[in-house]
Amino acid sequence: MTASDPAWQFFAALQSQPDPQSVDRSLARDEALDVVLDELVSDPMPDEHLLQKRFYSLCRNRLSKQNNRRALDRRRVRGTHRRGGTDFGGVLLTAPARTVCDQLADSQLVDLIRTVLLTEELMLLLEIADARSYADMARDRRITVSGLKSKAFRVREKVRNSRICTALCAAAPGRVGQ
Repeated sequence: MTASDPAWQFFAALQSQPDPQSVDRSLARDEALDVVLDELVSDPMPDEHLLQKRFYSLCRNRLSKQNNRRALDRRRVRGTHRRGGTDFGGVLLTAPARTVCDQLADSQLVDLIRTVLLTEELMLLLEIADARSYADMARDRRITVSGLKSKAFRVREKVRNSRICTALCAAAPGRVGQ
């Protein structure tokens, strides 16, 4: 492992290159340099062309990984709390405080649904809306999880096929039937 080896000379040339203009490319380049250095230390006599190919491949892969991670993060934290489901760019907003009007609207919708469903069926839908786990709900009712999911499907279908469906669709567009 001497400085005259072509692989080490190539590595030295890579290190002396100026950083790319974007931060993402610079981070990808730094990660790739770390990996290539580790490989050079473990195998002191690699081929210079293989090392070059490996470095540029690692740069592309690291950059793609960072771009994909950013896209996943963007989708994961998108502004779903706003009424339109849109967001103000990359700014994360806190959920708006519930107003008296929201509470009145919710109670009126529950009363409307109550005209179609039995109390037990309504309670099932409300527990699902409260994000309670299907496993806990099934255990409380002494039925299987698949049985509970089938029952929830039938209850939702009952609401979808009822005379109040058009009123619910107008009150919460895009939500009824999901």
